[in-house]
Amino acid sequence: MPPLAGSFLVARSPLQDPNFAQTVVLLLRHGEEGAFGLVVNHPAEAEGLPFPVFHGGPCPAPGVILLHGHADWVKPEEEPPAEIAPGVFIGDEDCVRRVLQGQEEAGRARIFSGYSGWGPDQLERELTAGAWIVVPATAELLFDTPVEELWDRLSPPTTPQPSLN
Repeated sequence: MPPLAGSFLVARSPLQDPNFAQTVVLLLRHGEEGAFGLVVNHPAEAEGLPFPVFHGGPCPAPGVILLHGHADWVKPEEEPPAEIAPGVFIGDEDCVRRVLQGQEEAGRARIFSGYSGWGPDQLERELTAGAWIVVPATAELLFDTPVEELWDRLSPPTTPQPSLN
């Protein structure tokens, strides 16, 4: 299976884990050692902040992760490259500082607490079982789609069941 980093995983009904019901996960890494991503459509209760905070997943993280849509924030020498998907970047400490100080447009930045992780072959088994569909990620989908509409927008329409009459 080709690496899926930079893609959205859209939860399907066969997925039994309640942590992922109706979720959209942006995969940041995917390979032989497993996968790592962020739930991008579950905002946390965070009042009084100039930016949205999200539950990135059920795994606790020692800090926060910032995603943003500002190519001009990326340092040219940054290794590995900060771009995860077209127009979606992982932020460094300077980016977090800009957002915390309210210097930039908060709509193009999201801070995540926690993450979603899969061990070797775990995600592949879930994909084979039909628990997820894979959709290419873009900045427009991530930042311009209202959070409460993202899962519905990326989920394929359900096929009507044949009538028994």
